[in-house]
This record gives sequence, C-alpha cells and structure tokens, in this order.
Amino acid sequence: MEKRCSFSLLFIGLMVTATAQNINTLPVWNDQLEKSVTTDWLVQTPSSKASVYRSAHGKDIILSNGLVRRTFRITPNIACIDFKNLTSGQQLLRAVKPEARIVINNKRYDIGGLHGQKENAYLLPAWVDEFVAGKEDFNYTGFSVSPITPFLNWNSKTWAKNKKQAAGKLLSFTFVSPQPELKGVIVHVNYELYDGIPLIVKWISVDNQSKGMFILNRVVNEVL
Repeated sequence: MEKRCSFSLLFIGLMVTATAQNINTLPVWNDQLEKSVTTDWLVQTPSSKASVYRSAHGKDIILSNGLVRRTFRITPNIACIDFKNLTSGQQLLRAVKPEARIVINNKRYDIGGLHGQKENAYLLPAWVDEFVAGKEDFNYTGFSVSPITPFLNWNSKTWAKNKKQAAGKLLSFTFVSPQPELKGVIVHVNYELYDGIPLIVKWISVDNQSKGMFILNRVVNEVL
C-alpha cells in the first residue's frame, strides 16, 4: 500500500539538522520491554515511554513505546522488518519495502529498502540476512534521535485530561544517492513516536546541497 503526495515543485532544503549518532549509544532491546498491555491506553495512561533501542547483534534499530513497535534492519541498507501492535500482538508487516519513494525529474528512486524477498505474503526473520541493497536506491548513511518538538504550541483552554504538550521521540534516518547526477541531494525519513498512544507520524524532508536545481514530481512516504 502506498501513501502518495503528488505535486511539482523546485527542490528545496526543508529540515532536519540533527547530528548523526552511533548505534552503540542506544540501549539494547530485550524481550522484557515487550510487556503485555492489560489495560486500555485510553483509560489508563501506560507507564512506558517512547524510546529508541538497538538489537543485541547491532543490525537493527527499534522504535517502541510499549504499545507499538517498529524495527529497522540497517545493513546493507535500511528497511522496516517488523511493525507490531503490542496491545494485540498483531504483526502489521508482510513484506520488506523501500522506506519511501520519490520522483525527481520524472525518474523514480527508492529510498532505502532491501531486495530478495520472493514471497510477499509473509516475512520470516531468517530471510533478512540474505537480502541485498539496490544499486540505484538511496543509501542509508546514519540516524539521529531527539525529543519531539511540537509543530503547534497547543494551549488548552477547555477541559482536558492531559494539558501538556505531546512528548515522545523523533527518529530520523539520512539517505544519499549513489547516482552522480544526484550528488548533494539528501533525504531524511522521519518517525515521530508519541508517549502513551499507539501513534507513529512519518514524514520526509529533502535537502538539496548541490548547486543545481531539480523538479520533485512525487513523494510516496510509506510503502507497506
């Protein structure tokens, strides 16, 4: 399933200037963090907060708040390999796809992703190590983690149980293209995971650090 945003505009730098981090600075994920949710999160606020972890083998980055979890394999390119509703145990992912797609000057490019899955009805963890990166795909170069910054400084003037600004973590992945004609074009795929609610906001920013000008014809920000 693709989430599309179709438009035509001149390539401009948009956002994301956070410094890239080392995966070894992240806490290690363990299965004890995946606790069964026994109460309705709408009635009782969960105690666990949004956080970013690394797998024990160092190949995965994991985004979780105790209600929803999303896992990314980061080598040889980055791809989501697990998307799970922790309140029900439901697996929301069936196949590995690119993190996003963009069309520049009428040519399509995949952002990240891994290739080699022959059966798209389900995904077995044992297959992931055999997947390869695409030669023309934008390549993952690093990540950063920071607190969520509200887009709006919301101020409650009526009754509300929670009158605080939304909190959570922003996980941003950075990609560059191996194509010489796209040198200086940097894509950031951003995930915002909120505390206390099974909500992930995904958005993309494009930064043109070259001296040229490009036409961005289309953005597909989610492929599942």
